[in-house]
Amino acid sequence: MDAESYPALPQGWHRSQIETLLNEIAPAIGLGCNRLAALLYMISRTRPSDWTSRTSEPVYYASQADTALALNKTTRALRYDERVLSEDLGIIELRIKANGSRGSLSRCGIVFSRLIEMVPDLIELRDQLRQEREDIRRLVAERSVYLRRMNKALARLSANHPDRAALAEALNGWPPSRSLRQLPIASLEAHVAAARALCIKADQIVQMTCDSSGRAEQNFRSYIQENKEDQTSECTVPVNKRTSGKPSDFDLIETAPDGAVMGSGIKEAAERTASKGPLKVLLEPDYLYRLAGPDLKQFIAARCSDHGQIRPLDVIDGAHDLLPSLGINYSAWTEAATVMGDAGAALCVLVLDANRDHPMTPVINPGGAFRAMTRKFRAGKLNLTGSLIGLARRRGLRRE
Repeated sequence: MDAESYPALPQGWHRSQIETLLNEIAPAIGLGCNRLAALLYMISRTRPSDWTSRTSEPVYYASQADTALALNKTTRALRYDERVLSEDLGIIELRIKANGSRGSLSRCGIVFSRLIEMVPDLIELRDQLRQEREDIRRLVAERSVYLRRMNKALARLSANHPDRAALAEALNGWPPSRSLRQLPIASLEAHVAAARALCIKADQIVQMTCDSSGRAEQNFRSYIQENKEDQTSECTVPVNKRTSGKPSDFDLIETAPDGAVMGSGIKEAAERTASKGPLKVLLEPDYLYRLAGPDLKQFIAARCSDHGQIRPLDVIDGAHDLLPSLGINYSAWTEAATVMGDAGAALCVLVLDANRDHPMTPVINPGGAFRAMTRKFRAGKLNLTGSLIGLARRRGLRRE
């Protein structure tokens, strides 16, 4: 007679991983903290080999009284937990004698074969939850980009501008940042899409205001560094050294040969240089798109698919969308954007991404390098212009 076959964990899985899995998905399946603790306690008292063998099944044999004592709860409370785990959640099988006794000789106790059969579905649920959490983090970080963008746009419009009041009213209608994670994912996605649309509208209003007033628009051009020499000359600094992201060997962005830096004088530098031909072209959204790597180009194209023309916000959003692929945390983006603005953070991402495939000295750790660029900006030593010029050379692009 053939031996009875029992369910076993998927290939490569062990009992300890089941405990980790349950900890992660417990709230999603209605498993409270106390009941989860009881379940994990019983699982931990089974033989690990029984979870991976098809000739035996994992069973917890201890008496209800001993288990209740170990968990510091009454037998009545434990009995209720077992009923919920068995009948409501279907995680365990109560295989006990008529008098409630359990033991290894009679093979009676708490049997976990049902849980083993559920593991593939539980793994799928875990992956869905992880993706949803990642989507929420991305959307919350993206909303913070739009919030900063709107505040800057309002600050640039005069108090009596005919559109300012309507923009401010729309912004005040946004849910506070602290409550975003409590929104259903569909509602959060809809809000972020509406926030982006409002930013585009605000950018258009600011652009028209700047055009009519003759003032230069401050977007990526705000990151042109001040140079004492003619701005049309080529930058001669090294721009593509290998980096591990540590301050000691981060040399992707260098100070200019004449000592000019970016930092506290950035606004004054922008006002003097934003209108000068070659560097003005270098920081136009269309030109930045040509400088970008294939992945960033794809994200930028997706962002401008509904309106065709590439806008500064499309480049910023595209760079933000690329962060997970580069291993850059959203917290690092927030820190960089707080220090150098969203446009500056986007330019850093563009440079790092484009230099991942550098033939001589590729960027190995974009996440660490990105934080190092933020530190260099704080120290007034970040020269993004030099890096962009070097990248344009490598791409074979002319700054007409």
